[in-house]
Amino acid sequence: MKNSTRLFAKTILFSALCLFSFDGSVFSQSDFGINFKHQKFEISANLSSVDFSSEDFKSKYDGYTYAWIQFNEIPNLETQTAIQNSGVELINYISNRTYLARFNSNLSKDVFVENDVRGISPVVNEMKIESEIGNGNVNPWAIDGQNAKLTMIIYDGIVIKEIIPQLQVAGVEILNHYRGHQVLEVSVPISEISGIGDLGFVKWVEEIPSPPEKEDSRGKSLHRSNGLDTQTPTGRNYTGAGIGVLVRDDGIVGPHIDFEGRIDNSTATGSGQTHGDGVAGILTGAGNLDPTKRGMAAGANLYVSNYGSNFLDGATTTRINNGTVQITNSSYGDGCNGGYTNNTVNVDNQIFNNPTLLHVFSCGNSGTSNCSYGAGSGWGNITGGHKQGKNVIATANLYYDGSLVNSSSRGPAYDGRIKPDIAANGQNQLSTDENNTYLSFGGTSGASPGIAGISAQLYEAYKDANAGVLPPSALIKATLLNTTNDAGNVGPDFKFGWGIVNGLRAGLLIEEGRHLTSSVSHGNSNSHSISVPIGAKQVRFMLYWMDPAALNGASSALINDLDLVVTDPSSGSYLPWILDPTSNATNLNLPATNGADHLNNMEQVLINNPAAGSYTIDVSGFAVPVGTQNYFVVYEIITDEITVTYPNRGESFVPGEQETIHWDAPASSGSFTLEYSVNNGGTWSTISTVPSIDRNYDWNVPSSVSGSALVRVTRGASSDVSDSIFSIAPLVTGQAITQVCPTTMTFSWNSVAGADSYDVYALGTQYMEIIGNSATTTYIHTITNPTNPIWYAVVAKNSTNGWTSRRTIASYYGGGLMNCAFPNDVEVVSINNSSGDFSTLCNASGGFPEITILNAGSATISNFPVTYQLTGQALVTETYTGTLVSGQQVNYTFTAPLSISTTGNYTLTCSAFLSGDGNPTNDIQVMNFFVQGVATTIPFLEDFEGSGFLPNGWSLVNPDTDITWVETSVTGSSGTPTQAAYVNNYSYNSSGEIDYFETEAFSIGGTIATMTFDLSKAQYSGTYDDSLKVDISSDCGSTWTIIYAKGGTTLATVANVAGNFSPSSANDWRNESIDLSAYLGQNVLFRFINVTDYSNSTYVDNINVTSNLSLGEYSPLNVGIYPNPTTDKFTLAIGNLKQTDFEVLIMNNVGQIVKTISTLEFQNKTTQVEISNFANGVYYVHVKAGDYTVVKKLIKK
Repeated sequence: MKNSTRLFAKTILFSALCLFSFDGSVFSQSDFGINFKHQKFEISANLSSVDFSSEDFKSKYDGYTYAWIQFNEIPNLETQTAIQNSGVELINYISNRTYLARFNSNLSKDVFVENDVRGISPVVNEMKIESEIGNGNVNPWAIDGQNAKLTMIIYDGIVIKEIIPQLQVAGVEILNHYRGHQVLEVSVPISEISGIGDLGFVKWVEEIPSPPEKEDSRGKSLHRSNGLDTQTPTGRNYTGAGIGVLVRDDGIVGPHIDFEGRIDNSTATGSGQTHGDGVAGILTGAGNLDPTKRGMAAGANLYVSNYGSNFLDGATTTRINNGTVQITNSSYGDGCNGGYTNNTVNVDNQIFNNPTLLHVFSCGNSGTSNCSYGAGSGWGNITGGHKQGKNVIATANLYYDGSLVNSSSRGPAYDGRIKPDIAANGQNQLSTDENNTYLSFGGTSGASPGIAGISAQLYEAYKDANAGVLPPSALIKATLLNTTNDAGNVGPDFKFGWGIVNGLRAGLLIEEGRHLTSSVSHGNSNSHSISVPIGAKQVRFMLYWMDPAALNGASSALINDLDLVVTDPSSGSYLPWILDPTSNATNLNLPATNGADHLNNMEQVLINNPAAGSYTIDVSGFAVPVGTQNYFVVYEIITDEITVTYPNRGESFVPGEQETIHWDAPASSGSFTLEYSVNNGGTWSTISTVPSIDRNYDWNVPSSVSGSALVRVTRGASSDVSDSIFSIAPLVTGQAITQVCPTTMTFSWNSVAGADSYDVYALGTQYMEIIGNSATTTYIHTITNPTNPIWYAVVAKNSTNGWTSRRTIASYYGGGLMNCAFPNDVEVVSINNSSGDFSTLCNASGGFPEITILNAGSATISNFPVTYQLTGQALVTETYTGTLVSGQQVNYTFTAPLSISTTGNYTLTCSAFLSGDGNPTNDIQVMNFFVQGVATTIPFLEDFEGSGFLPNGWSLVNPDTDITWVETSVTGSSGTPTQAAYVNNYSYNSSGEIDYFETEAFSIGGTIATMTFDLSKAQYSGTYDDSLKVDISSDCGSTWTIIYAKGGTTLATVANVAGNFSPSSANDWRNESIDLSAYLGQNVLFRFINVTDYSNSTYVDNINVTSNLSLGEYSPLNVGIYPNPTTDKFTLAIGNLKQTDFEVLIMNNVGQIVKTISTLEFQNKTTQVEISNFANGVYYVHVKAGDYTVVKKLIKK
């Protein structure tokens, strides 16, 4: 773990302009000291002497100077506007009246004098570089040989490609440029790091984040989420419908029916991991399989992507910017107590620039760690810079009873702010797993999606109350924090944050509109009046504002500082809660007191037993150095002494099971008495008496079956009862499908005592839906296709007593006839051909279709017609003349051959027809396939840049249906982003498994032929040893010969990597070459075979098949297409063409020619091609000159 940059006992004079020290003492007698990077600075009052042309001002670019400017006073909005209109851009506020600014190097100093600027300092090298790496201390994960991997921030407005030459001269290698952002991931010699800050365009440099770590049950009732999603006709039914949530985790989620019809895995890669599945189930599982596993927001639209630590990955930014996602969840940590890093800047900026966006994070599982906050182990150990953000939510981890899990990370944030923000149940939850199963899940990883899911419910509640408009995330966060159940010390603390989430109270606040919004600028104030009714037990007022992002490395994150003062009807004043952030364990564990808060962007005043009347809420702009600050005031008025929250409305309990009763109540003395009734309150039975500090109790549900059950909680003279009755009833058992016929399906189950009817459920487009009701223990359902699979469940009901049992765990039937016999039934079981059987490329006369026929009826059958038909061709009819007894099957080969010589996609339909067939649904089989009619001429290049994986005519073989070859985006052999074929052997938990892709056929001409490909490969260790083979076939795949085989260090292109390897630079690649001269004059196929051995990932790109026919007068025939992809037209350029006799064709992905381009259209070997009328998709541009052909892939979008 890297030590924080706190205590260095030295003072350095950079120039006459800027003086700073590295210790925590007061720097001078003035009040102009600046705290940055936990160091003290002072800028001289130097306007009369400052010289922008001096060598001190190295931060310059393109005629502009970057500098720190300090005002005599925090400029008000008028002054901020005036100086910026005069040509001074205030980029970031630092602290104490000081800004990072940009201005023309020739700007008159009069502008600064006129706007009350006190002094100006150059941005010196040391102020741009994170302290530890500036001293040469680089953590192991960022070391790359003699280099360090760093994150470099470039000033806005500077074009990245224009500065690349200067970076190269400085020894900086660009590993990744996050498009649309001024963020680079770079590799720099460690010895050169200290000099990077001299580059004028560099704003900030820090170490790349540490490798992300997962931060591994259900908490609906503890969270009061059940009160927002009652699943009853009369209750609230906020499921997050219409809200997009993004799970940024470890890969593909599911398959699982709890996400049926609501999940998008298109930007996720990798299966076999379970962390993301668990997170997604808590957040938005529907409980279709098991109704007790329903998540918080069972109606939200679920998007899935792989976690990227800087939040600039395309899957995240695209969905944020196009509005498909409003809430993200990241249950990963990278680092500990990391300060205000680039990741912090990114998440705070994203929310500030997209006000309806909410990032929700786990706070970490490092609760016992010492992360150098200064208070020893157990404090200041929030994991990851992104969680230090002001505008995000970081979540603490609780057991289901509301007690804190010891491993849950504690605050404060690095600068003393309140973290975590809120607490939720994450420990020991049962959540979704792959393949329609459930797993035990825990850690703050499970707490965070609980908050994200409740937030989605609140988003829906706000939309419903505001004509479909999305809420500002600042309002949702403020609502969540202000309506919590207090836990730990009174008021906020550094363990629970503001308390345990209470979704129901938050929903009520939104429904009742108990919030207001306004704005304030520096030095100004606003007053608001809020009425508190008679009999209120508690009132809470919270001021919250979405704060602008601070500068990378800022010692204090808060930019705009607002203050809250509440005045009661008797003119008594109340200040908000504050905590002592002193780096001492005793201080950090003290209860909150009251006072002015200049650290946090939320302030709360809480008053117990408030007097009725009008309360004045004063909001002042104590220090607002950036613009005008918008804010929200939310208020919670608690009038009930006790509120039963679970069970509360329409639940179905099972006798003998354990349920947890929950209730809300302000802190007070006196125990609680818990009772239940099974006759709608006619009589009551005591459950238990519990202490005054408890708000939940584990209840063993009694055996009394009832549809009129209630729970009552009493303390003294106050009590509360469930809002509505709930059921206690046994579950249905023995559910099964007993018969499936062509048009009907029969369900059966065991009788439940007292039930007078049963509802039968089946999985619909998203949820389990009632498909019928029966008064008996069977139900016959009408169907249209007996082969369709089905998930089903049953509920028992009693209309007289009004009880309803809980829905059973869903059962699955895979489809097909069952216990349904017909005298006459012929079935075409399969088509037994492969696509190559019919290609004249492999067989000049074509092949013969073959089918398997089954007598699925009880009677003997014979002499019936069988047919086949190819797309666009006439029907071929023959007669099966044999005899089939019941249950007998036979292979039938048609006597009429089928030959295909044209490349394209085809459909072959084979049928059998029997007079009086009782089940015509199984009479037909269809085979869709691609045929290569003519071998592809070479040269040929496959760079995997097209849409979809693999190209037409290529096939993928995955024998174990586990991890296999896929397409992925990585840094390629040229050092730039590219698409490549990839096998995640790191996650492939097996040895000796093979996965391969097979190419189309190529015609190998000339006298010399070669295949080359780019390879990037890491092994895990010397013990584990993946291998890669390339086979060739000259007989259309009947036999294969190995032409390339490597494993171990021979295969590897880099040293062993213990984590999941991904190439990050051109140096991680090697070009492999295979001699094909033994196959000259033949048509050949290739296959690339991955063989697993628990090792690491393999990447293949740029498969190139060439011969010397590409040399001579036609070499090189350079064909360029740009832009590609395109929406309407592209430029086609052909370089070094020595003749005018050439041909250009554009073909679609089924081999049809859709456009021919005349040589007369070319000028200087270039032409513009109009394709606006083309359908979106993949096309192939063929350029042929003599015997030489180049094929380029074109994407129309």
